[in-house]
Amino acid sequence: MTKEQKIKIVLLLNMIIVVAEVGAGVYANSMALLSDAFHNLGDVLAVTITFIALIYGRRVASEAMTFGFIRAEMMAAFVNALFLSTTMIFIIFESIQKFFHPTDINAPIVIIAASIALVANAISVLLLKESGMEHSHSHGEETHEHHHDANISAAYWHMVADAAISLGVVFGGVAIWLWNISWIDPLLSVLFSLFILKGVYAVLRQSFLSLMDVNGDSTEKIITIVKAFDEVHSIHDLHISRPNSKEFYCSMHLVLYDNPGLQEVEALLEKIRETLKYLGITHALLQPETLKYATHEILCDHHH
Repeated sequence: MTKEQKIKIVLLLNMIIVVAEVGAGVYANSMALLSDAFHNLGDVLAVTITFIALIYGRRVASEAMTFGFIRAEMMAAFVNALFLSTTMIFIIFESIQKFFHPTDINAPIVIIAASIALVANAISVLLLKESGMEHSHSHGEETHEHHHDANISAAYWHMVADAAISLGVVFGGVAIWLWNISWIDPLLSVLFSLFILKGVYAVLRQSFLSLMDVNGDSTEKIITIVKAFDEVHSIHDLHISRPNSKEFYCSMHLVLYDNPGLQEVEALLEKIRETLKYLGITHALLQPETLKYATHEILCDHHH
C-alpha cells in the first residue's frame, strides 16, 4: 500500500468519525463528543493538507518555481502543528469550563461512539506511523538517511491527539455511567491535551525554523572541514538551510591561495562536496574566488 493510499484511508476514517460523533453528540447531549468531533474535523483538514503536500512536494521545478515545491512538507507541517496546538488550547479551556459546570449526558451512547472513534483513530495512527515516522540516527559525523517526514509527523500527532481524547471520552463515559463522576471527563481531556501539546511542539519548532531558514547546525564543523584543504585560504558568505526533512543545503564562497586552472578547481570542489556529505549535506554550492575577496566576512554581509 502506497503512502498516498494510506493517507486516503485515514482521511475517509476521519470523515466517518466526524459524522458519527456529531450525530451521537447531539443525540446524547454530550459536549465531550461534540468537542472530539470538532477536533476530528480539524484532522480532516490536516490530513487533506498532508495529502496535497505529498503530491506537490514531488513536482519538478519550473520557470516560476525554480526550487519546485521543496518546502511543501514544512509548510504543511507548520499549518498542521499550529492548528493542532490552537485546538488543544481551546479544548483545555472548554474542559476547564465543563469541570466547573458539568452537564448531564447519555453515557452509553458516549461510550459506544467514542470507542468507535478510538478504534478508527488507532488504525489511522498505525497507518501514518508506517508511512513516515522513521527517525534518523547518527554515528559520529555520519548521519544515516532514515529521516522522518515532518509533514506526516504533524498528521501523526493529530491522530494521536484524537485517539487520546477519544480514550478520555470513553473513560469519562464509563465513570459517569458507573459512579456518576462527571468531572473526570474534563480532567482527562486537560491531561491528554497537555501531553499532545508537548509532543507537537517539536514538529512546530522544526517546521518554523525550516521555513525561516534558521540554522540549527554547527557552522564551525563546516568551516573547519573546508579550511582543512591546503588550497583554501578562507571562506565567506556561508549559508545553510534545511528546506525539508531530507534536504540539507549549503552554499559558500571559497577564496583560493593560487590561481589554479579550471580542471584543478573542479577537482577541488568535488573533493570538498564529498567531504561535506559526511555532515549530511545533500547539496553544496561552492563559488571559487581569488585572494581579491579574502577580506569578506564568513557570514553574508548584505551591505557590501
